[in-house]
Amino acid sequence: MLHTTLGSTRLLARPGDRRLWLLDSFTAALWDLHAAGWAPGPLAELLAQRFGLNPGAAGDYLDTLRAAWQAAGLLADEAATAGRLTPAQALWSLPPPDGAPSPPGAWRLAVADRTLSLAITDGALRADLAPLLASLMVPPPTPDQLADWGRPSDRLILDGAAAHWTLTANGRGWEAGHGHDAALVAILHGLTEFGCATHERLLVVHGAGLVAPDGRALLLIAPGGSGKSTLTAALNTASYGLLSDDVVPVTPAGELLGLGLPLCLKPGSWPLLVGCRPDLAQAPTVQRLGQAVRFLPPRGRVAPGPRVPARLLFPRFRPGLAPRRERLSPARALQGLIEAEAVIRDLTQVKLAALAHWVGAVPAYALSYPDLDGGVALVRGLLDDLDSHEYDAHDTTA
Repeated sequence: MLHTTLGSTRLLARPGDRRLWLLDSFTAALWDLHAAGWAPGPLAELLAQRFGLNPGAAGDYLDTLRAAWQAAGLLADEAATAGRLTPAQALWSLPPPDGAPSPPGAWRLAVADRTLSLAITDGALRADLAPLLASLMVPPPTPDQLADWGRPSDRLILDGAAAHWTLTANGRGWEAGHGHDAALVAILHGLTEFGCATHERLLVVHGAGLVAPDGRALLLIAPGGSGKSTLTAALNTASYGLLSDDVVPVTPAGELLGLGLPLCLKPGSWPLLVGCRPDLAQAPTVQRLGQAVRFLPPRGRVAPGPRVPARLLFPRFRPGLAPRRERLSPARALQGLIEAEAVIRDLTQVKLAALAHWVGAVPAYALSYPDLDGGVALVRGLLDDLDSHEYDAHDTTA
């Protein structure tokens, strides 16, 4: 069993798994004693003596607790599962076949810490994607750079017309489908998968990464529907460089990487952004996962990373309420990451300790705001207040 401390709590995981368990200090002490070999009887006696409990009640409590640990797999030896790749992870980790050049006219793109080529045979789809991916495109080499140019490490090819297409990744079939919108979404998803490379990362956060004008990085973490992408677009317009929208890969060293892909904005955000991004009204509406969205290229400079985050922010749009910020304990920040469906794969003791250190080292805040101006002001205020590390009086430990 993998374990480490996180503030006053204990963080547990099974080797190779993606699930996490948080134990408070009291329950962690009981787990330590059980793991050290204490039999149920003596442990119940110790518990009864320490807290003045009826021995029978103490035994029943420990039986219930042990049954919960057993059901969760916290008492099992799961070392044999460590290091396995899922089929999807194995596919994306395959290198391109030796000697396979990129098709003529393929774009060379820089996505996170990878360089890849993207070839699209459908002219209309290629034209629609060009402005969305412009910030990722690597310019052709000058003559003196040709010797160091090399081949991209990964290849993504969409072949066929919009009516019927196939997508291959590193020479292997990945997806096939029909329709212009589905092809566009499949390509953006493929680029995201390459950039995230989840089996290589500490974790992949469901959120957005931004770099303030002074160079400090922020990580906005929130589940879908919280208004996170809308706030990200507003901050990007206010001179915050975009690392990523929707997902952000985090390296084993705790640094944020930028995918640089376009913002994906749902209908609820369109009227809110009309003042700062008038070009959103001209963006085509695309069907993505059964919902209408508009993709918007980032404005201004693109921040590729890697960047050490200065703040972990958990924003939520709350119309009609006053702007508010709340300092979060490391345990609550980790809980927020999990609730936002962060991807944590192939856990080892080293990764678990690194995750706990990362969450514990970066100050985290929950933000609620009634409008975009209020949200931007809260973010700016936090950056102006870097020396304040006190917990708010209403903050409680999860």
